[in-house]
Amino acid sequence: MKYVSIQLKEYLIEPSFQMCTDCVLFSEDYLNLYAADAALIDTGATRTSVSMDIIRQLNVPSSRQELIEIGNKLHDVNVYNVKMMLSPELVFDLDVYGLPGEGRGAVIVGMDILGKGKLTIEPSKDKRHKGELLIPTP
Repeated sequence: MKYVSIQLKEYLIEPSFQMCTDCVLFSEDYLNLYAADAALIDTGATRTSVSMDIIRQLNVPSSRQELIEIGNKLHDVNVYNVKMMLSPELVFDLDVYGLPGEGRGAVIVGMDILGKGKLTIEPSKDKRHKGELLIPTP
């Protein structure tokens, strides 16, 4: 089996450093795109989520609504179909949650992506960690 290695990087996301990756989001027809240089890796997120400013930029319609829990509160959110590219070899067709609130440029990579591969995070002495996501290719 062949794997694609995504090297994760640390970004300062207040109040601490978080593991992140680059990604590009596309509308279903590939006409609209958004490039994110700090998509947050979140093993506690069931599904990948995107802030509404990105959804508006991609100009994608909502496919349905779902009731989800965010920070111990229930939210009724819209679900959108987008494509996410983590590398030229990895493009996922995803249903993502539209994040409620006024967040700007937020992309949270959840277990719908992370669960397809193997996530490794290596702590270092200077508290700057290294991470890798290995995902098999078809």
